[in-house]
Amino acid sequence: MQVMGELAKVYALDPQKAIITGLLHDAAKDLPLAQQQQLIKEFGIKIEIPCEQDYVLYLHGPVSAYYVYKELGITDKQILDAIRMHCYTGNGENFNSVFTWCLRFSDILEPNRVFSDVRLFREGKTRLNDAVYSGRLAEAAFLQTGWLLKMFEEKGFPIHPNLRYTHDDFSRQLNVDDAFLDNENYDNFITYPSPK
Repeated sequence: MQVMGELAKVYALDPQKAIITGLLHDAAKDLPLAQQQQLIKEFGIKIEIPCEQDYVLYLHGPVSAYYVYKELGITDKQILDAIRMHCYTGNGENFNSVFTWCLRFSDILEPNRVFSDVRLFREGKTRLNDAVYSGRLAEAAFLQTGWLLKMFEEKGFPIHPNLRYTHDDFSRQLNVDDAFLDNENYDNFITYPSPK
């Protein structure tokens, strides 16, 4: 919520909508399993890709969007889509919207989030923070998706195709050298020069 409020100024977002979205984006993440399953069934959430069965990494986004709609009566498409897609699930016009990206950045940069067991995030958070708060959305999205991919690979987590596709798309936009992306020292891109 705090970071979304701050990013509203940087990216010219509606501050009230940004704060509400930041506050509610994980509304259903910690619900009991039976309630999660009921909401999935009730809303007709289809698991189209096997990795979407992972509730913590992916499925809680769509479930939280439905929960916010059902329990709080929020119908704003921008808010609901950002909540639904902040875990890189789904598609649609708001998948790569500035608003949705700000929520993804906020999820990583929130002050109480600690990545003590993930060296990559710990060391790269300053660079991500700088890119995000300087309004360099493409660079920030490239960094964040790259870190997520690296972390998920190292931990053996399932990788959503949207996450990989999004990272590759920003890599192309920024003209990042393929040799660099294929390098064993990929995690060293925290020191890679900023794209021009």
